[in-house]
Amino acid sequence: MFLNVLSIIIICYFYVFGLFILYITYLARKRGEQGAFFNNLIHAIVFIVAITINIILTNIFNSPNREFIEFPFNIIMTGFVLIFLPIFYLFISREKHRVKKRKIRYIHIELPSITQFPLKYDIYRKLTHFVVLGVIFFYFTSGFLNQNLVVFLVGISLIGLLTADIVRILKPEIYPLKPVNQLLREKELHMRLGPHISMSIGCFSVILLFGKIQPIGPVIICTSMVMSIFGDVTANLIGRTLGRRKIRKTNKTYEGLIAGMGAALFSGVIVLYILRNYYNFNIYTILIIPIIGMMTIGLLDYLDLEIDDNLTFNFCVSTILFFISISLL
Repeated sequence: MFLNVLSIIIICYFYVFGLFILYITYLARKRGEQGAFFNNLIHAIVFIVAITINIILTNIFNSPNREFIEFPFNIIMTGFVLIFLPIFYLFISREKHRVKKRKIRYIHIELPSITQFPLKYDIYRKLTHFVVLGVIFFYFTSGFLNQNLVVFLVGISLIGLLTADIVRILKPEIYPLKPVNQLLREKELHMRLGPHISMSIGCFSVILLFGKIQPIGPVIICTSMVMSIFGDVTANLIGRTLGRRKIRKTNKTYEGLIAGMGAALFSGVIVLYILRNYYNFNIYTILIIPIIGMMTIGLLDYLDLEIDDNLTFNFCVSTILFFISISLL
């Protein structure tokens, strides 16, 4: 048997999300939002490819049941979807009724171009990264069963967040979480997927791609995500507070770039040292892997791609470090 029925249902549900992202990508191109187009396109490609490769890996490395999401979490995820969608639809219906009752006509208003939040709000946004950090260590250190629990939790979080963001983009007038828009930068509004979607897709994709290859996969996932989080947070905060020399015409600074690379390197070495009991790293590997990760993060930060760095940092660093570690070890 290739995959059981519940796995096929769950996979189809994720593929439907992938198609929705592609549709939003098409609309962004049609409306001339080039930044949103490239950002959404890469998200769709990463998401769909990760699911497809995981299906292949499931049949190679997984249990005889060959489940996309391990039992009993496949049953719970299916139940979550059956409960979540009607509840979210009720929120949408209530918002639609509220707008209609008050005879509010939704008008698209161009908001002022906000490229940077006040520092305290940026700190609030960055603090959410450390929630992901906690999930990462729980994923690695809690054993096989709870690793599948983390896959399930990240999966249902992605389902909920994507559902809401698709409604925000396609039907902004009935989006029930309009206050959330206040936490989005100007370029993150309209047809562009939100940064929380980038983080969710990044985490979910690398877990799908590398998590089944034990134990090196989880080790690299932990290391790369920790480096990405500390590198991103440090670069942002140091750049905002101490940065003086701008990188081209961006809001990023060389001071922030260097600080972020240093934080990424330091955190990577610490993580590999802590996890050395889970995998037999030699001293050279403990240094080489973080150095390569640091250089990757520095390059991505310097290039300042149109794609959200919550995706590029996690996905690119995890992928590069995984194949480097395979060749070294």
